Amino acid sequence: MKIWSFDTETHRKRPGLVSPPLVCGSIAARELGSERLLDKEQARQFFANAISNRDVHLVGANLPYDLGVMAADNSWLIESIFDALDAGRLHDVATREALIDIAKGLHGVDPTTGRKLDDDEGARYPLALLVKRYLGLDISEDKKNPLAWRLRYGELDGVPVERWPVEAVEYPKCDARYTIDVFFKQEEQARDVTNGGNLHAEPDQMRAAFVLHLASIWGLRTNGVAVAELRKRVEAEWQQNRIRFQAAGIFRADGSKDTKRLAALVTAAYGGNPPYTAPSARYPDGQIATDRDTLLGSGDPLLEDLGKSGKVDKYKSTYLDVVEAGVSLPINPRFNVLVSTTRVSSDYQQLPQKGGIREVHEARPGYVFCSVDYGGLELRTMAQRAIWELGYSKMADALNSGLDVHTLAAAEFLGESYAGLLAKVKAKDPVAVAFRQLAKILNFGKGGGMTGGSLVYNARAKDRVSFCLLAKRADMCGVERVPVTVQRKPKMVCRTCVEVARELDEKWLAAWPEQRDLQRKAKSLTYGGGVADVMIPGANILRGACGYTQILNTPFQGLGAVGCKLGMWRVSREMYTVRSSPLFGSRLVLNVHDELISELLADDQQRLHDAAERKALLMRDAMKETTPDLAAAVEAEPALSRIMSKDVATVRDSSGRLLVWEPRICPPPAVGAPVKPLEGELPVLLVGQLTRGGITVIG
Repeated sequence: MKIWSFDTETHRKRPGLVSPPLVCGSIAARELGSERLLDKEQARQFFANAISNRDVHLVGANLPYDLGVMAADNSWLIESIFDALDAGRLHDVATREALIDIAKGLHGVDPTTGRKLDDDEGARYPLALLVKRYLGLDISEDKKNPLAWRLRYGELDGVPVERWPVEAVEYPKCDARYTIDVFFKQEEQARDVTNGGNLHAEPDQMRAAFVLHLASIWGLRTNGVAVAELRKRVEAEWQQNRIRFQAAGIFRADGSKDTKRLAALVTAAYGGNPPYTAPSARYPDGQIATDRDTLLGSGDPLLEDLGKSGKVDKYKSTYLDVVEAGVSLPINPRFNVLVSTTRVSSDYQQLPQKGGIREVHEARPGYVFCSVDYGGLELRTMAQRAIWELGYSKMADALNSGLDVHTLAAAEFLGESYAGLLAKVKAKDPVAVAFRQLAKILNFGKGGGMTGGSLVYNARAKDRVSFCLLAKRADMCGVERVPVTVQRKPKMVCRTCVEVARELDEKWLAAWPEQRDLQRKAKSLTYGGGVADVMIPGANILRGACGYTQILNTPFQGLGAVGCKLGMWRVSREMYTVRSSPLFGSRLVLNVHDELISELLADDQQRLHDAAERKALLMRDAMKETTPDLAAAVEAEPALSRIMSKDVATVRDSSGRLLVWEPRICPPPAVGAPVKPLEGELPVLLVGQLTRGGITVIG
């Protein structure tokens, strides 16, 4: 087996173009002096030979990017890339470091201080960070200097390498050397880390990282007319809010916020006893809280409206420019394949459910969106975890029997029979429906170790739901407030809501006794503020130094990630390489927690139906393998739509064929001239054809 590092230098990335044209490559083996600069043709030849050679492993720093570049350069290689990933022959030092740090309990933090790192500092493990950690060298100047050659190789495209400046020749060779040296240092480090630093899980994460990068390359488009209407509405509402809040003295004429005035209003609204922020070095006693949740819970109409206006501010500052750019160029979400729980994160996972941001996203001409969401996935993985750890799960029994676990828990709350309460729920009895909603909140929160205060706070802050009102224990929420701690921060919540949550807590544990056993175990492991390691079943990935809630939620969240990533890999493989599949030629666009959103070719109605059903089947089968004791309860149904929306639902005709869901008010069709491919991008691979442009597209 031969191990080479491989790196590419390209034209600069730009909006809509995240796999730019290749300029050169570089390689290195373990032996000093083996590093080489490859011109464009040499890089193509080396990669084509290496990717198809079963005895060759390739190592990169952000290797999915390099794989995307090479696949865009020659789409005939895409199948070989998938094969190499299946064989576990492709490695990435950033992914490996994330796995090692997860095992240590140090993912995304400075190991010397424990301080959480942001992206710019290295939370995604750039090569400069790893070179500093393992080789003791500071190469940050080469990476951050805007005049460094790293960002200028487009200037050298077409220039013979013998005429390149020395710095331009040495930079890629150094990166190749650093990458291979870090790789072998990680091998040494992993031997001294519990569970081998989780490196056995690298192949699964590499497969997921690559198909997520393909989704980023493909990107999302938006409807120009819908975006223009959204901007008009948001800016008008923002302006109205600003005028009103300036009149109240909250904002000054120059647009700055008068924090003293706002603090005084909050103090008055809370009867002289306002909530405070957590103590800090600068403010050891904390400050009067003025965050959104404090404002929404103030009971003052002006402050509540100020809290609500934050959404409009967010739309204006964060989303409008992005979705506007998507009218003419693809929006390329940035995915992170590994957070501490091993779930995927993305800058596009938190799109607002309301307000119209989602709805401006429109499938390309000739495609429709297909959304497949695992129904109640965390309940199923939570039950599977209990079976593996304890040998039983009452929730698993209920799910496998097709029972509604929310109604079942609500029946425990009310002391009624399941059958009797289910009939009331179906009849829309207000008490039955309210307690089912409470049960749903506990089912999805208590398994992760949420306390009564946290449940109350999150229900109120996220969904505007009050325990006391649902339980008919009060006519008004928040008449009396008590302090609670939520994620180590002080919050003020309704006393009656907390009382209701604590009463239901014991009844919830009676409904699901396995959760009592799991919570007792977690408490014993963390007694006195201690921490413990926890294993994610299925993937056998160890997360080190976990606290109480992490011990409870990491196994079932991680198990869900295992199944989601497996399903995503299988769906994407058929989209790119299996010409006999109805999915061939379609594309993944988003991974949103437990949901995969794709653009399916819509040139033939039967093929569209078959592709959607095939996608759902692959996802269900992947999750059934991941949660074998809950296989009968795995749910994942496809829904087709022209636009993105949380309201999208599965629609079928009388024969069972899938139909495209339509909103009540359809957005106007796309306008303007067809968008032409950018330089360096390639036309789409059509069904039944094998053209040079297999994976990237603008249009």
